[in-house]
Amino acid sequence: MKYLFAFLISFMALTSKAQTVGYTYKPLAAEGCRMRYSISKQDTIYYIIATVKSDRLKFLKESTMMIRTFDEEVVKLEGMLIDNDTQSVGIMSGNIVIPVAEISSTAQFIVTPSQLKSLKAGVAKVRLSTIPITHERSFKKDKIGKKLYEFYLKEKNKDDSF
Repeated sequence: MKYLFAFLISFMALTSKAQTVGYTYKPLAAEGCRMRYSISKQDTIYYIIATVKSDRLKFLKESTMMIRTFDEEVVKLEGMLIDNDTQSVGIMSGNIVIPVAEISSTAQFIVTPSQLKSLKAGVAKVRLSTIPITHERSFKKDKIGKKLYEFYLKEKNKDDSF
């Protein structure tokens, strides 16, 4: 029991410092997903890294992300698939094992500093080109825009404080 408690405390400490922001979207159980977003910088290029975890959604080899801010500005980002991963587990129900699979698909989208600055106003809607259906989510209040802008500022300050 002590080991389980220590594991849970260390897991919460590690995940609380992660530079990701996201949401869970479950309109119907079969179409539900968990989305995570982060900012990365390679050389002088910034990327929004998006990961979808679902039982069926995957990013296309070349994907598109459309973002509408609360200022009614539309940002269109082009990206590419980084990785698809599948995890399978079985759930025992009586004498029957029910297979459950979760797909994790990650894509990176090139984004300019001016596009990142527009996210400061907050994200009202996001649309991702995923298969078999397009992921689209509207927000009444910002869940990801301001956090992504903060992540951008942290990445930018890493170069300035070297």
